[in-house]
Amino acid sequence: MIHLQSSCSNALTKRAFTLVELMVVIMILSLLAAIIFVAAGTIGDRARSAEDSARLRSIAMANMSFAVDNDNRLMCPRTQPNEGAPDDPENPSTTPEQLRRMWIHAFDDNVVEYGGAGGNAQKELESALEEGAAWEYLGDVNLYKSPFDPTTRLRSYSLNAFVGVDRCADEYPALDILSGSYNTRYRVPCPTLGQVPQPSKTICAIGEIDQGFGGFNETPNANGWLVSPNPNMPLWKDTPALWNGNRVNFSLMDGSTASPQLLNIEELRNKIAQAGSSHNILTGNGAQDKVDFNIFSQKMLPGVLEYRTAADQE
Repeated sequence: MIHLQSSCSNALTKRAFTLVELMVVIMILSLLAAIIFVAAGTIGDRARSAEDSARLRSIAMANMSFAVDNDNRLMCPRTQPNEGAPDDPENPSTTPEQLRRMWIHAFDDNVVEYGGAGGNAQKELESALEEGAAWEYLGDVNLYKSPFDPTTRLRSYSLNAFVGVDRCADEYPALDILSGSYNTRYRVPCPTLGQVPQPSKTICAIGEIDQGFGGFNETPNANGWLVSPNPNMPLWKDTPALWNGNRVNFSLMDGSTASPQLLNIEELRNKIAQAGSSHNILTGNGAQDKVDFNIFSQKMLPGVLEYRTAADQE
């Protein structure tokens, strides 16, 4: 009996994992770790996307609340006053009323310059947000920045340049996509919420990176965001921030949000990289080339701008 116990004990003592078994265990553990890592990343991206949409919605709601308190007039999308002349139709100066409605005040002591003597770029301070028209309704610096934004700047979002303006997009008729004989028909005033005929289809706020602006990769978004409304000139005057995988989040003028999937996003990323700038990116004129562009072009001011496209076949 004692002899049998000793034999069993020795057998158990000598039994151990082989090298093959150890490798299998390690491979299984590595696979599980990889699955958990990918799942955690996906969950994290979804959480950031949800928070991004929530912040964009807050800005849209702030704009509507501002309109309620200001005789239906919307916040102005500019962030800096234009130093033109009051009587210059191509380069008019910003009026006191427009200045009061500007959602961000990124000028004077509210910005600091950097990049060499005299400064080549600007960085917004908190006061640029606090003195803007949106602050009364947002009141939180965090709501101005996307959770996806990897930069140290305070603000990620821009307003639709075609909405909240007295004269035309960004209150600047000389804007290159609006200049020229046929583009004058896109100079549309839209200062009030009542002049937005399709609020559920009109962009309010969107994430933007002013890459290449002033020669720097990290700068505040100057003034409003827009793309060409002309179907025959598919120009991204500004490109959206491409940091949410293959989707772009934005809020609409009715307070809702959208997150469309872009089919040619890598092509757009490549064009930005090749140009060294996120501005003035021209896409192809084929139907497939413009499929992503049209998502945004058709949401600048629908119900108004497309009525001007019939004469653009020239």
